[in-house]
Amino acid sequence: MNMEKKLFLIGPTGCGKSRLIREVLGEKLAAAGGFVTERSLDESGGFVGYSLLPAAAAGGVVGFTPELYLDCHSFPPEKNHEVFRETGVRLLQEALWYPFSLLDEVGGYELVIPQFAAALQAYLDSDQPCVGALRSMEDAELLRSLLGLSDRYPQKLQSLLGELKKHPDVRIVELHEENADEVCAMLSRWAAEYAG
Repeated sequence: MNMEKKLFLIGPTGCGKSRLIREVLGEKLAAAGGFVTERSLDESGGFVGYSLLPAAAAGGVVGFTPELYLDCHSFPPEKNHEVFRETGVRLLQEALWYPFSLLDEVGGYELVIPQFAAALQAYLDSDQPCVGALRSMEDAELLRSLLGLSDRYPQKLQSLLGELKKHPDVRIVELHEENADEVCAMLSRWAAEYAG
């Protein structure tokens, strides 16, 4: 029996969602559309914030310029909506040109940016295979407080999670320490079927 085309891992920040996806798919991610979010460091190794990159960067493809969307030099961190309005939208639209996509991660404050939200919905409505990581509702509350976001943000995430759970071709798997081997096997099966 075929797996669902879209497989998302969910769990608290730091539980290993992104690491596990990258370990299992490895070099196959060089052929992925979509995007990844990365911690950005300055030249001395100090933490700067978070940047958006094409998903292929997770597969070892070099030459991309990280686009900083959350600058953590100040408090609260400074948000750059244009990164999601422009680059995020473009990466979602271009994702359909690839055999499969990686969305790592979905569910941050980008959901309240109308252009990105519309592009994400259009992408999720496609039948393209996708693997990704989702932010949990618990993390959303922490992020809302940290960034000074309105209640609209967790409502958007709750709505997205609700839609994904009802979608017949989407599987959401909660990752925790006890089921890491099981999730790893599931990712391997998904990769063999859709990223081979």
